Amino acid sequence: MNIEVTNKEKHLIKLDIDGTSTNPDFSTLNQKLKVVLQKLIKQGHKICFTTGRNYLSALPFYKEVGLDTFLVTYNGAYINNPAEKDNKEIVVFHSIKNNVVKDILDEPVIKKNICNVLIDHVNGLNSEGEINLKTISTSDDIYYQEIFFNGNPYTKGENILQLLGKKDVLQLVLEFPKDERTFNEILLTLRRKYSDAITFYFGTKLKAKTPGDKILVPDPERRIIKIRNELAKLVHSVGKGVVTADSDSYLKTYAYAITDFGLLNSDGVAKYLTDYFKLDK
Repeated sequence: MNIEVTNKEKHLIKLDIDGTSTNPDFSTLNQKLKVVLQKLIKQGHKICFTTGRNYLSALPFYKEVGLDTFLVTYNGAYINNPAEKDNKEIVVFHSIKNNVVKDILDEPVIKKNICNVLIDHVNGLNSEGEINLKTISTSDDIYYQEIFFNGNPYTKGENILQLLGKKDVLQLVLEFPKDERTFNEILLTLRRKYSDAITFYFGTKLKAKTPGDKILVPDPERRIIKIRNELAKLVHSVGKGVVTADSDSYLKTYAYAITDFGLLNSDGVAKYLTDYFKLDK
């Protein structure tokens, strides 16, 4: 790097969790990166996790590093500071309106092809001032149990709208069979009719055969649409957006830098931060 970083310069470092800060199992924090982050904190830098995960599944990573900053979840739909004991004020709380969720799930092409639905909604704050997050799913899938919910409780039911009632939601996840023609029709419907009301991301779902298995490879049979995720905006909005080596090509066009292609993603992030801040010197 040609940029000189001095000890007097303090940075805000925003990190994604999945695939950036985790090991390939997506459930444990990379320990090399953890050491690097804790060194940076001691130097006075601020570390902030910004993730598409829900609040409860992101919280253990926040605590393990020992952060005292804001935790940004649902990529900005909910922001709070878990370390601030005296002030649990919600900084950002952007929900998807109940009627929008119902309209989406009532779309003929979605009703015909949907495999699973997952919803996060909020019942206000609990007695300690923390978000009272409720998760509803139509599936007992291991992926959701181990990764998406991270062991937190959820409600399973076939009639997701009945369980939701009149509540707004923070995140809506739709899972479909991997049929490109149908999937493109679904995406076109979302873009044409709901682009003003929602943002969404689509990708391939990861799989595991049994509980406890490492979740390493994509499931070729399932695709997910995650309402509430805008990675490009995240990379583009910061001063120096860095992406991992295996990121989608469109993300790399926004990036200030790309991590080492020869390293595991989170190892690459650890190396990039070590080099950038000259932690080995």
